[in-house]
Amino acid sequence: MGRPSQGKWVQDKKYVLPGKEDCYIYKRPGSAVWQYYLSIPGEGEERKSTKKKDEKEALDFALERKLEVMSRQKQGLKARRVKKMFDFIDDYLEEERKRVSPHVRKGFITQETYRIKSHHLNLLRKFYKGKSIRLEDLDYPKLFEYPSWRQTTTCLLENPIPVQPPKTTHTIKTELTTIKAYFEFLLNKGYIPAEPKFAKIQSESLRVNRRDYLSARQYAQTINTVRAWANSANTTPSQSYNRKMLYQAILLMTNSSLRPGELRGLKWIDIEPNTNLDKDQQKIGHLIRIRAEITKVGEPRTVQSPTTKRFEEIRKLQNIPKVKGKPFPSVPTELQNQLIFTKFGHPDQPLGQGTWDRCWKEIKELCADRYWGNKKISWYSMRHTGISFSVSRGVPLLLISRNAGTGTKYVSDVYYHHESESKQTWDTLNQNRMFFEEIQKHKEDLLVEMEEVLENVDTE
Repeated sequence: MGRPSQGKWVQDKKYVLPGKEDCYIYKRPGSAVWQYYLSIPGEGEERKSTKKKDEKEALDFALERKLEVMSRQKQGLKARRVKKMFDFIDDYLEEERKRVSPHVRKGFITQETYRIKSHHLNLLRKFYKGKSIRLEDLDYPKLFEYPSWRQTTTCLLENPIPVQPPKTTHTIKTELTTIKAYFEFLLNKGYIPAEPKFAKIQSESLRVNRRDYLSARQYAQTINTVRAWANSANTTPSQSYNRKMLYQAILLMTNSSLRPGELRGLKWIDIEPNTNLDKDQQKIGHLIRIRAEITKVGEPRTVQSPTTKRFEEIRKLQNIPKVKGKPFPSVPTELQNQLIFTKFGHPDQPLGQGTWDRCWKEIKELCADRYWGNKKISWYSMRHTGISFSVSRGVPLLLISRNAGTGTKYVSDVYYHHESESKQTWDTLNQNRMFFEEIQKHKEDLLVEMEEVLENVDTE
């Protein structure tokens, strides 16, 4: 409990303004430093040290604080604050945590988005060198230079996190989106008079920012190597299962253009036959119903995919019996709500993140230096490879957009620009004219397996 504001603890009281008892200075017994008292309408009382021993300086200090309070209240801002900038970051993140949802839906965010927002605001803490400031001391010109600081600063100290310039300005613009939202939060709460402005930075084009993907030659080489890795005899049962599942995952992503999260979230009930196709076509193509809760944008979509064989292989890998007379994928009714990518020996559990990461690391060690060159290939690259394959076959833009669950403008800006170049310099970019000749044979086919086309492509 603090000391009383009157009686023997308040000595040498001096009113800041004659006749106004809402603000005065005083001393504590045995102290030469002046304290001040200020009554703030609607917000309570404030008692703090002026850190001054001179009476006039103490009176000036208290008067300045009183005028600051009056000014802030006139602007509709809160005048009395104990918290500092980093405390309000914690408050903002706590508000954002309340919006976390297991899947994307309007007005909510995912756990991953929350994690990214926390990281962005840790960068703001780093910008202030870990020193929390009072909001009234907010330096707007300093904040304006945040983009420049991010482009030029390298510091490996974890205070709170290490930092180095990002590879693209797009990363900085994403950070600014979070930081601006934080300051908007402060403005709406009445803690700051205006939102800070930041120096403008030019974003790279979508074509520059896109993830790398594999050419036809690189894809064929990669698939051949991964197939041999998956079928290696020198493995334990669980290793063999994991490798074969990831091999099928790569084939699924490139042929269906699913996102990694969509692929991992698939259940058997999401796989359906496409009854609009004839019987021969149904041996190749089927439908994948992407549920809203596993999509990036929170909206369901239907994907036409030439991956019937892939799901048949996964069903066999998991020793799931084929139910005669039941439509594809022909799994027992009691297993329809089971995830497709599950842990070895534990069909009730998803295939673990550690397994995905460990197997992908092994694939990279086998393929990166041999086939990928300087390309930074990731799981997501398999989706981009599939979309690029569709563009190369001349599939209409709108169909690609709907199947991949992305905007037509994005597909046009990212992939069709590359396509116009690749037709002009096909030998240079792909080093294999046979691929282009092969895909022309399938221009009228709605569903085509990449592997079928690549059977006649030289990968040496």
